Amino acid sequence: MSDIRDDVLYDFEAVFGHPAAGVWSAPGRLTLLGTADSPETDAELAVAINRRTVLAASTRSDRTVRIASALVDELVTIELDELASTEVQGWSRIALGIVQEVLEASDTAASLTGVDVFIDTTVPVGSGLGSSAALEAALALALSDLWNLGEHTAHLAEHPDVAASVFALDDHALVRLEGETRPEPLPLDWQTAGLELLVIDTDAPTADALDTAIADDEVRRTLHTVTENQRVRDAALAIRDETPRLLGALLDASHASLRDDYGISTTEIDLAVETALAAGALGARMLGRPFSGVAVALVDTDTASRVRVALDGAFAEHAWGQPTVTAVSPSMGALRDR
Repeated sequence: MSDIRDDVLYDFEAVFGHPAAGVWSAPGRLTLLGTADSPETDAELAVAINRRTVLAASTRSDRTVRIASALVDELVTIELDELASTEVQGWSRIALGIVQEVLEASDTAASLTGVDVFIDTTVPVGSGLGSSAALEAALALALSDLWNLGEHTAHLAEHPDVAASVFALDDHALVRLEGETRPEPLPLDWQTAGLELLVIDTDAPTADALDTAIADDEVRRTLHTVTENQRVRDAALAIRDETPRLLGALLDASHASLRDDYGISTTEIDLAVETALAAGALGARMLGRPFSGVAVALVDTDTASRVRVALDGAFAEHAWGQPTVTAVSPSMGALRDR
């Protein structure tokens, strides 16, 4: 199996015609409880996952920015001086937004050179696993290194959806209470505890197809937020007490609230959650908000295979496509790999 870091170096030189200066990466994010959507009111328990966005990059002698990706057959080119006045659309919008943000944070923006960047990822895109956050964290770190800006990735701590990809540690969860921006790392060694996290992608319709189904009921939504924040606190206590199996019941309660109070689950997601639990999972809930089509299950390591088989059987009985089930584990945050 090839190493994605080797791949981006090879592809970088093939696209741009010169070697890259280095390779940087950052992990995707799995929100176990809560959300990063509204940090003023919502708490979150998350882990960075061992699926990463990886990029090769180098500076240029002019002020041109060129960005390419293994996922898209397009080379995007723009001048640094045009970024602020250009409305960027399409796949490169997030990357160029970070270039502009890091540029604005610099005291020496006028003297900075352009960059060439080639991007690849093992984070599933559009599955509620933080593919955008991983790109933002990796690119911000790369630019800070290439432009010698020191700690300019620190401003990403103000982006709660990106903070996990920046500050994560191996074998740690990250807890952030409402009103906070920077998460606190908590030791959480799933392997020692004999536990696994399974991400279940049902390929069900996502938010674009189902936005109209969201009930406009602020009372129910507020109820979910209040109870979910308490679940995040209870989960942090369980982790500190080294009783991570208790997270299972909290995941179950969270899914019931998302389904019943918030009203954003789907038939496919409910089947995935119910099937995983019946096959021995300790707990399960949908990911993302709203309608991500993805769920996460906490399972004992020796139960994981049974859960996978049960999911395949349950979806086959409904003549639905086979769900994609991926085991994930906590990973380090953004770093320079080479």
